[in-house]
Amino acid sequence: MKKIFENSIDFLLENACASIRYLVQRDLLKTPKDAPAMLALQEEILSQDNVKKILASQCDDGWLGHELHGNDGMDGLLGSLLNAGVEKENPAVQKAIHALVTPEIASQHKNWFHGGEALDAGGRGGNNAIIVQILSWVKYPEDYPVIAEQITLSFEHLSSVLRYHSVDDFSILGKNQRYYKPNAKFPGANHISLLAATQSWRTEENLKTAKNAAKHGYELMRNVNEYITFKKPVEYSGGFVGPFNYNWQALAPITREKLQAIINDPYPFRFAFWLGSVSGVPDFMLQSTGTYEVLSELLESEKIEDLLPEKAFHAFRRVMGKEPSMRKKSAKKCDLTYAILRACFDVMA
Repeated sequence: MKKIFENSIDFLLENACASIRYLVQRDLLKTPKDAPAMLALQEEILSQDNVKKILASQCDDGWLGHELHGNDGMDGLLGSLLNAGVEKENPAVQKAIHALVTPEIASQHKNWFHGGEALDAGGRGGNNAIIVQILSWVKYPEDYPVIAEQITLSFEHLSSVLRYHSVDDFSILGKNQRYYKPNAKFPGANHISLLAATQSWRTEENLKTAKNAAKHGYELMRNVNEYITFKKPVEYSGGFVGPFNYNWQALAPITREKLQAIINDPYPFRFAFWLGSVSGVPDFMLQSTGTYEVLSELLESEKIEDLLPEKAFHAFRRVMGKEPSMRKKSAKKCDLTYAILRACFDVMA
Protein backbone atom coordinates (compact mmCIF):
# COMPACT_ATOMS: atom_id res chain seq x y z
CA MET A 1 0.00 0.00 0.00
CA LYS A 2 1.29 3.49 -0.84
CA LYS A 3 2.67 5.54 2.03
CA ILE A 4 0.26 8.38 1.27
CA PHE A 5 -2.66 6.00 1.69
CA GLU A 6 -1.24 4.73 4.98
CA ASN A 7 -0.87 8.30 6.23
CA SER A 8 -4.41 9.20 5.18
CA ILE A 9 -5.84 6.07 6.79
CA ASP A 10 -3.95 6.72 10.03
CA PHE A 11 -5.25 10.31 10.09
CA LEU A 12 -8.85 9.20 9.55
CA LEU A 13 -8.73 6.43 12.13
CA GLU A 14 -7.49 8.96 14.67
CA ASN A 15 -9.72 11.92 13.84
CA ALA A 16 -12.80 10.98 11.79
CA CYS A 17 -16.37 10.29 12.85
CA ALA A 18 -17.54 6.75 13.54
CA SER A 19 -18.95 6.34 10.02
CA ILE A 20 -15.67 7.10 8.29
CA ARG A 21 -13.59 5.05 10.75
CA TYR A 22 -15.92 2.09 10.25
CA LEU A 23 -15.88 2.33 6.44
CA VAL A 24 -12.09 2.62 6.38
CA GLN A 25 -11.77 -0.50 8.52
CA ARG A 26 -14.39 -2.49 6.61
CA ASP A 27 -13.74 -1.49 3.00
CA LEU A 28 -10.06 -0.58 2.90
CA LEU A 29 -8.46 -2.63 5.68
CA LYS A 30 -10.94 -5.52 5.33
CA THR A 31 -11.53 -5.79 9.07
CA PRO A 32 -14.27 -8.40 9.82
CA LYS A 33 -17.59 -6.83 10.70
CA ASP A 34 -17.98 -9.07 13.75
CA ALA A 35 -14.72 -7.94 15.35
CA PRO A 36 -15.44 -6.41 18.80
CA ALA A 37 -14.08 -2.99 17.78
CA MET A 38 -16.28 -3.00 14.67
CA LEU A 39 -19.39 -3.89 16.65
CA ALA A 40 -18.62 -1.00 18.99
CA LEU A 41 -18.20 1.34 16.03
CA GLN A 42 -21.53 0.16 14.60
CA GLU A 43 -23.25 1.15 17.84
CA GLU A 44 -21.51 4.53 17.69
CA ILE A 45 -22.78 5.03 14.13
CA LEU A 46 -26.34 4.26 15.23
CA SER A 47 -26.06 6.96 17.90
CA GLN A 48 -25.00 9.69 15.43
CA ASP A 49 -27.64 12.39 15.03
CA ASN A 50 -27.82 12.08 11.24
CA VAL A 51 -28.51 8.35 11.50
CA LYS A 52 -30.95 8.65 14.41
CA LYS A 53 -32.95 11.25 12.47
CA ILE A 54 -33.49 8.87 9.55
CA LEU A 55 -34.29 5.88 11.76
CA ALA A 56 -36.81 7.95 13.72
CA SER A 57 -38.64 8.83 10.50
CA GLN A 58 -39.20 5.20 9.46
CA CYS A 59 -42.86 4.23 9.12
CA ASP A 60 -44.22 1.47 11.33
CA ASP A 61 -44.53 -0.80 8.29
CA GLY A 62 -40.86 -0.28 7.43
CA TRP A 63 -41.15 2.17 4.53
CA LEU A 64 -38.58 4.96 4.53
CA GLY A 65 -39.47 8.39 3.19
CA HIS A 66 -42.49 9.74 1.33
CA GLU A 67 -41.82 8.14 -2.06
CA LEU A 68 -39.64 5.70 -3.94
CA HIS A 69 -37.06 8.07 -5.42
CA GLY A 70 -35.40 11.27 -4.26
CA ASN A 71 -33.61 12.83 -1.31
CA ASP A 72 -36.66 12.14 0.85
CA GLY A 73 -37.45 8.86 -0.89
CA MET A 74 -36.73 5.25 -0.08
CA ASP A 75 -33.55 5.24 -2.16
CA GLY A 76 -32.29 8.55 -0.76
CA LEU A 77 -32.81 7.71 2.91
CA LEU A 78 -31.79 4.05 2.77
CA GLY A 79 -28.75 5.05 0.73
CA SER A 80 -27.85 7.60 3.41
CA LEU A 81 -28.00 4.93 6.11
CA LEU A 82 -25.81 2.53 4.15
CA ASN A 83 -23.38 5.28 3.18
CA ALA A 84 -23.06 6.18 6.86
CA GLY A 85 -21.92 2.62 7.55
CA VAL A 86 -25.17 1.14 8.86
CA GLU A 87 -24.98 -2.52 7.90
CA LYS A 88 -27.50 -4.20 5.63
CA GLU A 89 -28.26 -6.69 8.42
CA ASN A 90 -29.55 -3.90 10.66
CA PRO A 91 -33.23 -4.54 11.57
CA ALA A 92 -34.32 -1.13 10.28
CA VAL A 93 -32.66 -1.76 6.91
CA GLN A 94 -34.15 -5.23 6.65
CA LYS A 95 -37.57 -3.87 7.56
CA ALA A 96 -37.28 -1.25 4.79
CA ILE A 97 -36.29 -3.91 2.25
CA HIS A 98 -39.23 -6.06 3.33
CA ALA A 99 -41.55 -3.10 2.77
CA LEU A 100 -40.08 -2.49 -0.68
CA VAL A 101 -40.58 -6.08 -1.91
CA THR A 102 -43.99 -6.59 -0.29
CA PRO A 103 -46.67 -5.21 -2.64
CA GLU A 104 -49.26 -4.91 0.14
CA ILE A 105 -46.93 -2.52 1.99
CA ALA A 106 -45.31 -0.74 -0.96
CA SER A 107 -48.69 0.07 -2.51
CA GLN A 108 -49.60 2.09 0.59
CA HIS A 109 -46.84 4.54 -0.29
CA LYS A 110 -45.74 6.44 -3.40
CA ASN A 111 -43.77 3.48 -4.77
CA TRP A 112 -43.11 5.11 -8.15
CA PHE A 113 -41.62 8.30 -9.54
CA HIS A 114 -42.57 10.72 -12.30
CA GLY A 115 -42.09 9.01 -15.63
CA GLY A 116 -41.10 5.71 -14.06
CA GLU A 117 -43.81 3.66 -15.75
CA ALA A 118 -43.02 5.18 -19.14
CA LEU A 119 -39.33 4.41 -18.70
CA ASP A 120 -40.10 0.81 -17.77
CA ALA A 121 -42.38 0.45 -20.78
CA GLY A 122 -39.71 1.98 -23.02
CA GLY A 123 -37.13 -0.55 -21.86
CA ARG A 124 -34.84 1.95 -20.16
CA GLY A 125 -35.57 1.01 -16.54
CA GLY A 126 -37.72 3.35 -14.46
CA ASN A 127 -39.42 2.32 -11.23
CA ASN A 128 -37.93 -1.14 -11.58
CA ALA A 129 -34.42 0.30 -11.99
CA ILE A 130 -34.76 2.21 -8.70
CA ILE A 131 -36.13 -0.83 -6.86
CA VAL A 132 -33.34 -3.04 -8.16
CA GLN A 133 -30.69 -0.44 -7.39
CA ILE A 134 -31.82 -0.43 -3.75
CA LEU A 135 -31.89 -4.23 -3.61
CA SER A 136 -28.39 -4.43 -5.08
CA TRP A 137 -27.08 -2.29 -2.23
CA VAL A 138 -28.04 -4.98 0.27
CA LYS A 139 -26.94 -7.88 -1.97
CA TYR A 140 -30.48 -9.21 -2.45
CA PRO A 141 -30.45 -12.54 -4.35
CA GLU A 142 -29.77 -11.87 -8.01
CA ASP A 143 -32.23 -14.53 -9.16
CA TYR A 144 -35.08 -12.43 -7.74
CA PRO A 145 -37.14 -11.90 -10.93
CA VAL A 146 -37.04 -8.11 -11.18
CA ILE A 147 -33.28 -8.09 -10.47
CA ALA A 148 -32.54 -10.78 -13.04
CA GLU A 149 -34.68 -8.90 -15.58
CA GLN A 150 -32.88 -5.59 -14.98
CA ILE A 151 -29.43 -7.20 -15.11
CA THR A 152 -30.28 -8.68 -18.52
CA LEU A 153 -31.66 -5.34 -19.70
CA SER A 154 -28.59 -3.47 -18.44
CA PHE A 155 -26.18 -5.80 -20.22
CA GLU A 156 -28.21 -5.44 -23.43
CA HIS A 157 -27.90 -1.66 -23.19
CA LEU A 158 -24.15 -1.82 -22.61
CA SER A 159 -23.39 -4.38 -25.31
CA SER A 160 -25.55 -2.46 -27.83
CA VAL A 161 -22.94 0.32 -27.79
CA LEU A 162 -20.85 -1.79 -30.16
CA ARG A 163 -23.43 -1.29 -32.93
CA TYR A 164 -23.12 2.49 -33.07
CA HIS A 165 -20.76 4.84 -34.88
CA SER A 166 -21.98 8.17 -33.48
CA VAL A 167 -24.35 9.63 -30.92
CA ASP A 168 -26.85 10.26 -33.73
CA ASP A 169 -27.25 6.51 -34.26
CA PHE A 170 -29.21 6.13 -31.02
CA SER A 171 -30.46 9.63 -30.22
CA ILE A 172 -32.12 12.62 -31.83
CA LEU A 173 -31.14 16.26 -31.41
CA GLY A 174 -34.46 18.03 -31.08
CA LYS A 175 -35.26 21.72 -30.90
CA ASN A 176 -34.47 22.04 -27.20
CA GLN A 177 -32.77 18.79 -26.17
CA ARG A 178 -31.30 15.50 -27.28
CA TYR A 179 -33.36 12.36 -26.60
CA TYR A 180 -33.13 8.63 -27.18
CA LYS A 181 -34.63 7.17 -30.34
CA PRO A 182 -37.62 4.87 -29.67
CA ASN A 183 -36.43 1.41 -28.62
CA ALA A 184 -32.74 2.41 -28.89
CA LYS A 185 -30.48 0.80 -26.32
CA PHE A 186 -27.60 2.76 -24.85
CA PRO A 187 -26.52 2.54 -21.19
CA GLY A 188 -27.39 5.14 -18.60
CA ALA A 189 -25.90 5.41 -15.13
CA ASN A 190 -28.57 3.03 -13.77
CA HIS A 191 -27.51 0.24 -16.13
CA ILE A 192 -23.79 0.56 -15.44
CA SER A 193 -24.21 0.90 -11.67
CA LEU A 194 -26.33 -2.26 -11.56
CA LEU A 195 -23.76 -4.24 -13.54
CA ALA A 196 -21.07 -2.90 -11.21
CA ALA A 197 -23.01 -4.09 -8.15
CA THR A 198 -23.89 -7.58 -9.38
CA GLN A 199 -21.99 -10.75 -10.23
CA SER A 200 -24.29 -13.25 -11.97
CA TRP A 201 -23.71 -11.79 -15.47
CA ARG A 202 -19.91 -11.88 -15.19
CA THR A 203 -18.84 -14.68 -17.49
CA GLU A 204 -15.48 -14.37 -19.22
CA GLU A 205 -17.22 -13.66 -22.52
CA ASN A 206 -19.58 -11.07 -21.03
CA LEU A 207 -16.74 -9.23 -19.29
CA LYS A 208 -14.82 -9.08 -22.57
CA THR A 209 -17.91 -7.66 -24.29
CA ALA A 210 -18.45 -5.16 -21.47
CA LYS A 211 -14.86 -3.89 -21.66
CA ASN A 212 -15.02 -3.56 -25.45
CA ALA A 213 -18.36 -1.76 -25.22
CA ALA A 214 -17.03 0.60 -22.55
CA LYS A 215 -13.99 1.45 -24.64
CA HIS A 216 -16.13 2.07 -27.72
CA GLY A 217 -18.70 4.06 -25.74
CA TYR A 218 -15.94 6.25 -24.34
CA GLU A 219 -14.65 6.97 -27.84
CA LEU A 220 -18.18 7.86 -28.96
CA MET A 221 -19.10 10.02 -25.98
CA ARG A 222 -15.98 11.61 -24.50
CA ASN A 223 -16.50 14.81 -26.51
CA VAL A 224 -20.31 14.83 -26.30
CA ASN A 225 -21.34 17.31 -23.63
CA GLU A 226 -25.10 17.06 -24.15
CA TYR A 227 -27.49 15.41 -21.73
CA ILE A 228 -29.76 12.78 -23.24
CA THR A 229 -33.38 12.57 -22.10
CA PHE A 230 -36.18 10.07 -22.69
CA LYS A 231 -39.21 11.07 -24.72
CA LYS A 232 -42.30 9.47 -23.22
CA PRO A 233 -44.70 7.73 -25.64
CA VAL A 234 -48.01 9.52 -26.27
CA GLU A 235 -49.88 6.91 -24.23
CA TYR A 236 -47.89 8.20 -21.23
CA SER A 237 -48.85 11.81 -21.97
CA GLY A 238 -45.69 12.66 -23.90
CA GLY A 239 -43.04 15.05 -22.64
CA PHE A 240 -39.50 14.28 -21.56
CA VAL A 241 -37.94 12.59 -18.53
CA GLY A 242 -34.33 12.70 -17.56
CA PRO A 243 -31.55 13.18 -18.34
CA PHE A 244 -30.34 9.58 -18.13
CA ASN A 245 -26.65 9.77 -18.88
CA TYR A 246 -23.59 7.95 -17.75
CA ASN A 247 -20.77 10.47 -17.30
CA TRP A 248 -18.43 9.19 -20.01
CA GLN A 249 -16.33 12.35 -19.78
CA ALA A 250 -15.35 11.42 -16.23
CA LEU A 251 -13.45 8.43 -17.63
CA ALA A 252 -10.94 10.79 -19.28
CA PRO A 253 -7.63 11.24 -17.42
CA ILE A 254 -7.41 14.64 -15.78
CA THR A 255 -4.46 16.94 -15.13
CA ARG A 256 -3.91 18.99 -11.98
CA GLU A 257 -4.71 22.13 -13.98
CA LYS A 258 -8.04 20.73 -15.18
CA LEU A 259 -8.85 19.60 -11.66
CA GLN A 260 -8.18 23.09 -10.38
CA ALA A 261 -10.60 24.45 -12.97
CA ILE A 262 -13.27 22.02 -11.72
CA ILE A 263 -12.61 23.07 -8.13
CA ASN A 264 -12.92 26.76 -9.01
CA ASP A 265 -15.95 26.38 -11.27
CA PRO A 266 -18.65 28.99 -10.50
CA TYR A 267 -21.18 26.16 -10.24
CA PRO A 268 -20.48 25.01 -6.66
CA PHE A 269 -21.58 21.38 -7.16
CA ARG A 270 -19.18 20.76 -10.05
CA PHE A 271 -16.38 19.22 -7.95
CA ALA A 272 -18.72 17.07 -5.87
CA PHE A 273 -20.51 15.62 -8.88
CA TRP A 274 -17.22 15.05 -10.71
CA LEU A 275 -15.65 13.30 -7.71
CA GLY A 276 -18.77 11.17 -7.35
CA SER A 277 -18.50 10.18 -11.01
CA VAL A 278 -14.87 9.07 -10.76
CA SER A 279 -15.42 7.22 -7.46
CA GLY A 280 -16.11 3.54 -7.84
CA VAL A 281 -15.79 3.38 -11.63
CA PRO A 282 -16.35 -0.33 -12.40
CA ASP A 283 -13.38 -2.41 -13.49
CA PHE A 284 -14.94 -2.99 -16.92
CA MET A 285 -15.41 0.77 -17.47
CA LEU A 286 -12.00 2.10 -16.40
CA GLN A 287 -10.04 3.68 -19.27
CA SER A 288 -7.04 5.24 -17.51
CA THR A 289 -5.43 5.64 -14.08
CA GLY A 290 -4.37 9.23 -14.77
CA THR A 291 -7.15 10.84 -12.75
CA TYR A 292 -6.43 8.64 -9.74
CA GLU A 293 -2.73 9.48 -9.86
CA VAL A 294 -3.63 13.17 -9.58
CA LEU A 295 -6.07 12.47 -6.74
CA SER A 296 -3.46 10.41 -4.93
CA GLU A 297 -1.09 13.37 -5.09
CA LEU A 298 -3.76 15.56 -3.48
CA LEU A 299 -3.70 13.37 -0.40
CA GLU A 300 -0.17 14.57 0.24
CA SER A 301 -1.39 18.16 0.61
CA GLU A 302 -0.88 19.35 4.15
CA LYS A 303 -3.85 21.70 3.81
CA ILE A 304 -6.31 19.54 1.91
CA GLU A 305 -9.10 21.22 3.87
CA ASP A 306 -8.28 24.47 2.03
CA LEU A 307 -8.71 22.77 -1.33
CA LEU A 308 -12.26 23.97 -2.01
CA PRO A 309 -13.81 27.43 -1.92
CA GLU A 310 -16.40 27.62 0.85
CA LYS A 311 -19.44 27.35 -1.44
CA ALA A 312 -17.95 24.35 -3.22
CA PHE A 313 -17.25 22.65 0.10
CA HIS A 314 -20.85 23.16 1.29
CA ALA A 315 -22.03 21.61 -1.99
CA PHE A 316 -19.55 18.75 -1.54
CA ARG A 317 -20.91 18.09 1.97
CA ARG A 318 -24.47 17.87 0.66
CA VAL A 319 -23.44 15.32 -1.97
CA MET A 320 -20.63 13.31 -0.36
CA GLY A 321 -20.11 14.44 3.24
CA LYS A 322 -20.13 11.87 6.04
CA GLU A 323 -19.10 13.90 9.08
CA PRO A 324 -22.35 14.57 11.00
CA SER A 325 -21.07 17.91 12.34
CA MET A 326 -18.50 20.53 11.42
CA ARG A 327 -17.95 21.57 15.03
CA LYS A 328 -14.83 19.44 15.25
CA LYS A 329 -11.76 21.27 13.89
CA SER A 330 -10.63 18.33 11.77
CA ALA A 331 -14.08 17.46 10.35
CA LYS A 332 -13.63 19.27 7.04
CA LYS A 333 -10.27 17.62 6.40
CA CYS A 334 -11.71 14.21 7.35
CA ASP A 335 -14.60 14.53 4.90
CA LEU A 336 -12.37 15.55 2.00
CA THR A 337 -9.61 13.07 2.82
CA TYR A 338 -12.02 10.15 2.99
CA ALA A 339 -13.81 11.05 -0.26
CA ILE A 340 -10.57 11.44 -2.21
CA LEU A 341 -8.99 8.36 -0.63
CA ARG A 342 -12.06 6.25 -1.44
CA ALA A 343 -12.11 7.51 -5.03
CA CYS A 344 -8.56 6.38 -5.79
CA PHE A 345 -7.86 3.55 -3.33
CA ASP A 346 -9.14 0.56 -5.32
CA VAL A 347 -7.36 1.72 -8.46
CA MET A 348 -4.04 2.83 -6.98
CA ALA A 349 -3.45 0.96 -3.70
